[in-house]
Amino acid sequence: MDCKRLKTLGPPKKRTEFCYSGSIQSGVILHQSGHPRIDARVFIEALKHFAGKRVGGGFKEDDPPSGGFGEWLQNESSKLNSGKKLTPRHGSFVAAILCDEAGVTSSLDGNAVVLHFPNVVSQ
Repeated sequence: MDCKRLKTLGPPKKRTEFCYSGSIQSGVILHQSGHPRIDARVFIEALKHFAGKRVGGGFKEDDPPSGGFGEWLQNESSKLNSGKKLTPRHGSFVAAILCDEAGVTSSLDGNAVVLHFPNVVSQ
């Protein structure tokens, strides 16, 4: 199994190492207990929905910040991910993969992750 190692976004002490295979174009499988396959549609629609925007990560499992990436993922994922709902916590993995594959960039505002989505979405 070809597994790519990454760390989630955020301050160094809060980052979690994880492993995935696949790509944002083909969909990914997270190789950790309890972490699902994430369909390519999740990545494609995230890039389209947030194109040209800066949004908070909003990766809190309970009560994600309104308008953040985590809230969007929680609300939209079951439509985009073969009926399987993702949580804001999954958003930290999705965002790290997007950043690693140059889909977005990120910065920190204190301990909060801010995602910077490109203006042009390539298909």
